[in-house]
Amino acid sequence: MRNDLLILFDRDNDYYVFLRENPKWHRILSRNPEKLNEFIEEYKIKRRKRLVDKIEDISMMISLAKELM
Repeated sequence: MRNDLLILFDRDNDYYVFLRENPKWHRILSRNPEKLNEFIEEYKIKRRKRLVDKIEDISMMISLAKELM
């Protein structure tokens, strides 16, 4: 794997954990390092790191607080 990708994974340990959980991405990135953006997008979807997911989580917390009151 290319050094720039390894440096990225060293900086963000969660990327590295996601890579270990999904070995297909190790093969893909070793052969086609330009697919890094696709890797990051899948990471954000599966780990619920997108802005949409965060807004959804906040709205669920607000509705839970309303129900408790």
